[in-house]
Amino acid sequence: MTFNPRRRQCMHMAVASFCLAVASASNAQDFPTKPIRLIAPFAAGASTDLLARTVAQSMSKDLGQPVIVENKPGAGGILAAEQVARAAPDGYTFLLTSAGIVTMNQHIYPRLPYDPIKDFTPLTIAVRMPIVTVVHPSLRVRNVQDLLAYAKANPGKLNYGSAGTGTSQHLAGELFKSMANVSMLHIPYKGGAPAMNDLLAGQVQLMFVQVPSALPQIKAGKIRAIAVGSDKRDPNLPDVPTVSESGVNGYNSDTWYGFVAPSGVAEPIIQKLHASIVKALKENASRLQEQGYIVDGGSAKQMGDTIKAESKKWETVIKAADIKPE
Repeated sequence: MTFNPRRRQCMHMAVASFCLAVASASNAQDFPTKPIRLIAPFAAGASTDLLARTVAQSMSKDLGQPVIVENKPGAGGILAAEQVARAAPDGYTFLLTSAGIVTMNQHIYPRLPYDPIKDFTPLTIAVRMPIVTVVHPSLRVRNVQDLLAYAKANPGKLNYGSAGTGTSQHLAGELFKSMANVSMLHIPYKGGAPAMNDLLAGQVQLMFVQVPSALPQIKAGKIRAIAVGSDKRDPNLPDVPTVSESGVNGYNSDTWYGFVAPSGVAEPIIQKLHASIVKALKENASRLQEQGYIVDGGSAKQMGDTIKAESKKWETVIKAADIKPE
């Protein structure tokens, strides 16, 4: 029998690949065997932090291992996203992400330290949050048509606050300006809380803000909700029409939070994480809805498709408004 070094090398590679596959399957079957880290790019105590801790608590019970929330705020979510993108692809580190982290940041920051498509594996969109347009009571507008009429009669006199340049609140405003063909001055703040405080004080006239952040103030009558930016009315604000049905046809600034893992995590582990997250969302659906969230819990593929589609959409808005990092 003739010795064939190449054939022997191929056999060794095949055996190694088989052993690796067996080991990977075994690891996935046993997963998890130690605590899991959930990185949250928001400060402790924020409404989004409550979402992270609610899901983590239920997952801990389901998986039999602690799911520990680690807050890593700053730089528009970039710091947290980079940490997870560079984590070992073993399923023991995953990220609570906003829509902006994976659909907007790459079009604003020229040297982003992560690729939202290549560096992450989608798990699920957890909750959706329509952006609601709210105004200070001193602004005599009660619907979108009033707002458009005021803006066109007073060009450049309207201002709106946001959580900062390039945030979903800012881009919701820019999308409205573009589609409605009106002029408004954007006033960025270092976070949504100071922007809301100035809206309540009448220092800014309106905001495009996530429903959970505005709901308590709306219910208290301190600000007026005139429209929501989703395709359908928000169940928390059933009497508030959508922007689209109010005359700006096709407007949608719906935003969301979801979960992603580092790229390269074995599919069986991804499936386990996905199933556990969806179970946690269902268990806490009523509690999350009270906070203003709309529970989603769709498939990983649906999340991946959404990221790609919204990335293209917001790229157009960002380029048209010439938005640059602060």
